[in-house]
Amino acid sequence: MNIKVNWEHKRVKHAIERMWLRGISMKDIITAIQKGQKRKQSKSGLLESFYSYYSIVYDEKYFREINLHKIYPVTVKIW
Repeated sequence: MNIKVNWEHKRVKHAIERMWLRGISMKDIITAIQKGQKRKQSKSGLLESFYSYYSIVYDEKYFREINLHKIYPVTVKIW
């Protein structure tokens, strides 16, 4: 699974701020998306990946031709 996280998108600024407050690195985000339990949110259509003590809410675009998952993190939750 090839993953590319787009850290330049305007929606990602909120997720980066939440990561800093919670002590979660960019590498932790990728690990959570790869290994975490995934669930689709019914109202927004975004995906949420639960891993360890936190969850990542993100939008995903899949490009089948080049087998690439492009990830746009929205927020980070602690549970």
